[in-house]
Amino acid sequence: MTGPMDDNTQAQRAFRAALGSFATGVTIATTLDKAGEPVGVTASSFNSVSLDPPLVLWSLAKDSFSRPAFAQSGHFAVHVLAASQEDLSNRFARSGEDKFAGVEWSEGRLGSPVLARYAALFECRTRHQYEGGDHIIMVGEVVDFEARDEAPLLFHGGRYAEHRPRPGGEARASVDLEHGRFSDDFLFQLISRAHYRTSRPTRRKLAELDLTMSDYMVLAVLSMDAPLGGEAIAARLSHTGRAPDASALADMVEAGLLVRRDDGYDLGDEGRSRFLEALAVGKAFEADLADHFSEAELAAAKGVLRRIIDLTDDDRTGAGR
Repeated sequence: MTGPMDDNTQAQRAFRAALGSFATGVTIATTLDKAGEPVGVTASSFNSVSLDPPLVLWSLAKDSFSRPAFAQSGHFAVHVLAASQEDLSNRFARSGEDKFAGVEWSEGRLGSPVLARYAALFECRTRHQYEGGDHIIMVGEVVDFEARDEAPLLFHGGRYAEHRPRPGGEARASVDLEHGRFSDDFLFQLISRAHYRTSRPTRRKLAELDLTMSDYMVLAVLSMDAPLGGEAIAARLSHTGRAPDASALADMVEAGLLVRRDDGYDLGDEGRSRFLEALAVGKAFEADLADHFSEAELAAAKGVLRRIIDLTDDDRTGAGR
């Protein structure tokens, strides 16, 4: 859509949408107010101005509660956020709350609050403030900066976007077949290590409950689809290397973990109780890990794993035939 700009709300929305076609990084600018309290706002208007002297700019809405602090402090810090910091971006984009509550920060070189995590940091002395319509353009001279090896948080089309490195470039080999070595970039090694570590709390709980991993997997299968015959259970678990035989199923029946019905096996009361205890431990650990990732990162990771599972399916690859 193109057309002349006017005061019409629809035209302003169209203009905003057009601007959203340009992908930007997301930053948090911080400073101190007159009382020495930390102040911060989320801004996607950050840009470079000059290399000599090193100058950067960002813009602040004129009606922002933080405007007096930034206008009077004489300094500010701009944090380029990492891809996993969506929640922090959202927090500093809101008004009317203590944005720094529970957020780790320290005093920077000029006094501005410096957050503990970021993809890049620019500590600036305020050099100019320009009128820019409904915003104030803040220009700062960079007195100190740091860049870290983290993917940045991106904003595009009115929403957060995913950063994807371009293919190519020099990359170390994950496997050295000539010398029989592999690095920590070897995909299968990473998957194996991640599985081992993430399953550790569950394995500890299973030991407390006097359950083997094979027992747990049988209970998991039946919790989703029961009753099932012995052959059906074995088929569902064939990819794990822990498919139970008739003797193992009989032992689980004797222990009260399973009950034998005319149409197959089902969870016994004892089996259901122990399975739920173990499942709760795994779910709690998953929730703790999820706090360290954005929704986009989790969705991307799940998508990759599902794709790997699909591509390595026996029916697709012919493996095991």
